[in-house]
Amino acid sequence: MHDPAHFLPSFVWRADRDGTIRYANPWTSRYLGFPAAELVGLHWKTFVHPDDIDRVLDAVRQMRDGTLLGNVEVRLLRADGEYRWHVLHLQAELDANGRIGNTMGVATDVHEARHAWAMYEASERRLQAAFQGARMGAWEWDMKNRVVRMTSQLADLYGFPPGTDAIALSDLWDRVETEYRDLFQQKLDEALQHGGPFEFDFLLDGGSSSPRWLRMRGHAEFDDQGTLARVYGVSFDISKQRAAEEQLSLSERRYRALVQSTGALVWSAGPDGDIRPAGDDWSRFTGDEVVRLSDWGWLDYVHPDDRDSARQVWLDVLQRGTPGSSVFRLRRYDGQYRMVLAQAAPLFDSHGKLQEWFGTTTDVTAQYEAQAAIEARSLRLSVAIQAARLNIVTLDLASSTLSFEAGVEPPIDDGLTYDEALSRVHPDDRTTLERYVHSVAEGNDPRANFEFRLPNAGGEQWMQGSALLQRGTDGKPLRIIASVIDITERKQLELMLRDTDRRKDEFLAMLAHELRNPLAPLRTAIALLDKQPDPAVRSQELIDLMRRQVEHMTRIVDDLLEVSRITHGRIVLQLEPVLVGTAVYHAVEAIAAMAEARHQQLHVNVSDPTVWVSGDITRISQIFVNILNNASKYTPENGHITVTVEADGESVLIVTQDTGTGISAELLPKVFELFSQGERTLDRSSGGLGIGLSLVKKLVEMHNGTIALHSDGPNLGTTVTVRLPRLHHHERHSAVALSAPAPGRAPIAFRLLVVDDNRDAADSLAMLCESEGHAVRVAYSSAEALEAAPRFMPDVALLDIGLPDIDGYELAKQLRRKGDTRPLLIAITGYGQTEDRLRAQSAGFDYHFVKPVNIDSLLKLLASLTNPAP
Repeated sequence: MHDPAHFLPSFVWRADRDGTIRYANPWTSRYLGFPAAELVGLHWKTFVHPDDIDRVLDAVRQMRDGTLLGNVEVRLLRADGEYRWHVLHLQAELDANGRIGNTMGVATDVHEARHAWAMYEASERRLQAAFQGARMGAWEWDMKNRVVRMTSQLADLYGFPPGTDAIALSDLWDRVETEYRDLFQQKLDEALQHGGPFEFDFLLDGGSSSPRWLRMRGHAEFDDQGTLARVYGVSFDISKQRAAEEQLSLSERRYRALVQSTGALVWSAGPDGDIRPAGDDWSRFTGDEVVRLSDWGWLDYVHPDDRDSARQVWLDVLQRGTPGSSVFRLRRYDGQYRMVLAQAAPLFDSHGKLQEWFGTTTDVTAQYEAQAAIEARSLRLSVAIQAARLNIVTLDLASSTLSFEAGVEPPIDDGLTYDEALSRVHPDDRTTLERYVHSVAEGNDPRANFEFRLPNAGGEQWMQGSALLQRGTDGKPLRIIASVIDITERKQLELMLRDTDRRKDEFLAMLAHELRNPLAPLRTAIALLDKQPDPAVRSQELIDLMRRQVEHMTRIVDDLLEVSRITHGRIVLQLEPVLVGTAVYHAVEAIAAMAEARHQQLHVNVSDPTVWVSGDITRISQIFVNILNNASKYTPENGHITVTVEADGESVLIVTQDTGTGISAELLPKVFELFSQGERTLDRSSGGLGIGLSLVKKLVEMHNGTIALHSDGPNLGTTVTVRLPRLHHHERHSAVALSAPAPGRAPIAFRLLVVDDNRDAADSLAMLCESEGHAVRVAYSSAEALEAAPRFMPDVALLDIGLPDIDGYELAKQLRRKGDTRPLLIAITGYGQTEDRLRAQSAGFDYHFVKPVNIDSLLKLLASLTNPAP
C-alpha cells in the first residue's frame, strides 16, 4: 500500500539529520525533474534558492528549542530552471535520545498569490505616491456615527498626528479657520441639501504656521428613507494656486501704479480700433479735450510725416489681433512734436472673443535722443575700429568663453571656449600668451603688449594686442577685454629687414674678402719691384699681375655701382638691333679662359643665327657674361656647360644648363634678391657677393624680358632661362656706323698739374703721364696747387675732389676763373653718382673720371686733345 503522500499534489520530502533526502513523493520528482530514485541521496540545498538557505536553517534551529513545527517561505528550483515561491512546512522527528532526527518538509506553491500581493502593494504605493505628489487626500464621512475615515495624506493636510485614520467629524470642523467656519458651514449645508457632487474652497487654521487653503470635492449619498448616510470625496491643497492668484492681483495693482508713475497716457479701444483715451492726462498733454482724440481723431495730432505709417501699423495690429507697438511723433500742447511709443494689447473673454484693446502711449523723446547719440557714437567707434583694423576680444572669466567684435574678419570664430581658442594659437606662443592672460586675470599690470601667431593655410598670421581687467561692483574680476590688431605685414617686413640686414652683413664680409684678395698680390708685386736691383727683370709679369688685380677690383666696384644705378633708375638703355647668337658667342669668348682653366666643356647651340632682339649691346653682353661666369664658377672641373638659343614667333629663349653644384630648395626662391648668396667656403671655390643675379634680373626686366632658375637640388646642376621679346625683320633699322678712325697724328705734350693728398696715387699718376711725354707738376694739397699754378701755368689739371683743406670743386673755381679755358679740368674722384657728375660740371670740370681711373681711357683722352681748350 502506498504512502498517503504518494498521491498528494504537493511538494513532500523527508531528509535525515544531515539534510540528505531519503524520500520524495512523485509530485516532488516531477517538479524537480529528477526520478525519485535519483533524488534519494541528494542534499535539500540543491533545490533551494541560495538566498533562502539561511532562512531554512534558522527554522530548523528553532525546532531544536522544542518546537517541532516550523514554516518558512522559500524559492524552489523547478525542472524548467525557474524558481517559484513556496511555503515550506517543516516537522521534525525525535530519535531515541530525544534529539531531532529526520525532518519532513511539505511545500505549497504560493508563487501566484505572492505575485498578486506584490502587484497590489505596488499599486497601493503608486496611489499613495499620487496622493502625496498631488497634495491630495481621500476621506469618507459616516454621518450616522459622525466619524471621518481618511488617508494618511489627508491627515497630514489637516495637521493630524501621523497614523491618524479616523476622527470625529467635529474635530475636522474645528480645523477650519475660525473666521471662515460660518461660511464653511453655509457652503456645506447648501451642497448637502441637493446631493450629488459638490466643490468649494475653504481655509484651514494653520496655528503658528501660515494658513492653508483646501479645495473639497465630494459626493453625498442618502439611504432609502432619504436620510444623509455618508459623504465621500477628496481634498487637495490649493495654497500655491491661491497665492499665485493673490500675486497676480497684486501684480496688476502694481502695474497700474507703475503706468501712472511713468506718466504714460492710458487708453483703450474697441475691437474695431476706435480709440477711447482715459483720464485727464491726454488733455494735459495735448491741451485739447479728450473727445477730440476719440475714435480716429488722434491721427490729427500725429506729425504729418508719420501719420500714414502710424495709421498702417495700427491697422496691421488690428488685423493680426496680437500685441503691437509703434513709434511716431505726437504734437504736445506747446506745439512741439514729441517722440512717443504707443503699445497695444488685446483682451479676450473666456470664449476667446476679442473684447477690447488696452494701450499706453509713453513719451520716449529722451530715450530716443539718447539711443540716437549711442548709435552715432557706436557708428563712430565701429568706423574707428574698422579703420584701425582692430579686433575687440572679451574673455568671460566665469564661463571661460570668448566673444569678438571685429573691425575686420575675426581671426577666430565667435563663441569659442578659452581652451579651444588657445589650441588655435601657434604652439610656440601658447605658454607666453597663457601666462599673460593669467597675469591680467590676477589683477597684475603686464605693462606690455602681447604677441602671438595663428597658423592658417597661407602660413602664419601675427597678432598683437593689449588687455585690461574689468571688475564687478564687488571688486571681483569679471572679464578681460583685449584689443588685438593684425601685424602680419609689419612682422613680415621686420623679418625681411632682418634677413636683408643679415645678408648685407654677409655681403660686406664677403666684399671685404673679395677686395683683400687682389690687394694681397698687389702688395706682393710692389714688394718684389722694390726688392729687385734691376727693375727691368720680371717687371712686365708683375705689371700684368697688378693690372689683372686692379681690373678685378674695378669689376667689383662697377657691379656695386651698376646695381645702385639700376635700382634708382639712372641707367638709360641705348637700344639697337642685336643678334642674339653673336652676343652669346661674345659672352662665351669672355669666359672661355676661365672655363679652359677649369677643364670645363662649353657647348653652344644656336638654331637660328639670324634671331634679333632690341637691346643695349653692352647690357645684353653683361647679362650673358654674368650667367656664364656663374655657371663656370659653380661647375666643378671637367663639368659641362650648354647654351641653347631657340626662338618662336614672339620670344627668344636663351637657356644655360650646367652640371654644377645646383641650388638648394631654401635658396632657390631668393636667388634674385640683392646680397643673396649660396653656400660659401673659405677658399671662395663657391658662393658669391650676391650681386650678379640681382643685376642680371634687373637688366633682363629693363629689356621687357624674364629670367627663371631651376635646380633639382644640390649637385644636380642649374638651368637659367632668359626670355626676351623677338625683334622681327620689319622692325629692325640700320645701326649707326662708327666713323673710321682719324689718321694718326703726332702726340702733343702738355703741362699737367696733378693734385691729390694721397701721395702714392699722385706720384704714380704723374709717372704714368711723364711716360707719355707730358710735363707734370705734383701738388699734395690745394694750397700747394694754388701756389704752383701761376708759375707752372698748366694746360691740364687732374684734381682729386676729396681734398682736406679746400675741396676739388672750390679748387677748380680758383684755378680757372670764369670765362677762361685754361687749364682743362679733369676730376679724379671716388664719387661717381649722377649728382656728383652734375656738381663737377657746375664747378667747371670738363671731364670726370671715377677711381680707380681707367688708364687707357685717360691716356686716350689726353692723346685726343689738339689743344688744352675743350
